[in-house]
Amino acid sequence: MENIQKFRKKGKKLGEYMMTKLRLLRDQKKYRSRGVTLKYMLDRVDSRDLIIVFSSCTRKGIRARYNYVRTLKEVPCNKLFLLDDFASDHRGSFYLGSNMKFEEAVVVRELIDRVREQTGAKRLIFCGSSKGGYTALNFGLDYPGSYMVVGGPQYFLGQSLLDTGNIEALKHIAGQVCKEKVEFLNEYLPKKVAANRYAPSQRIYLHYSDSEHTYEEHIRYLRRDLVKKGYRCSEDVAHYKEHGEISLYFPEFLLHSVEEILCRQSA
Repeated sequence: MENIQKFRKKGKKLGEYMMTKLRLLRDQKKYRSRGVTLKYMLDRVDSRDLIIVFSSCTRKGIRARYNYVRTLKEVPCNKLFLLDDFASDHRGSFYLGSNMKFEEAVVVRELIDRVREQTGAKRLIFCGSSKGGYTALNFGLDYPGSYMVVGGPQYFLGQSLLDTGNIEALKHIAGQVCKEKVEFLNEYLPKKVAANRYAPSQRIYLHYSDSEHTYEEHIRYLRRDLVKKGYRCSEDVAHYKEHGEISLYFPEFLLHSVEEILCRQSA
């Protein structure tokens, strides 16, 4: 029975990929600022809610892709899908920037704020899994009253890039691979979580598996810091063994979490 469910989930994942490829030809736009070109797709409807979706990391040799376009297709609110195809291999830079300048992060915030103004959105929902989960936290923490729906996020970015062999992203972000810059990136998100003055107004929906390496290496420390700071956090715990299996479990969690958020009293 479990194998059948996994087969169905893989089929849905393939369907999402094909649908996104078709949409790409028709709907992808480019936002240029500060020497950065940020690719995105925007679904606009008559809604005061805006979902921002960040892309996960692809396998080596595969360029970055948009994620969860099909998953959220029927959700009746504005949706901004952002593509992270930066770095020399086009697999992404966690939307941060090159040579420790963080110019890509500035441009991402510019576009989010621009779309927020255009749509009149009052409630922001930041979403993503793995790399996209890290990014949803990184940007979601900047906005009071935000919601973050994240799956299996990394927490110590420098060490994660070393452990996964994602050296192109590390070189792009840090400029060079050295102990000091790896440690800086390790501390980047934890410091932001600890210093965030908006924490009481925000809510985090966190999916993870307690049986794959990301839990022991990252998520248990993230959970500790969220509790220490007093974040409101809802958890969904699975038990799959491989980090890559998150793509089979997170879509359902994402959809249910977004539906729950939208059912809350309008902002």
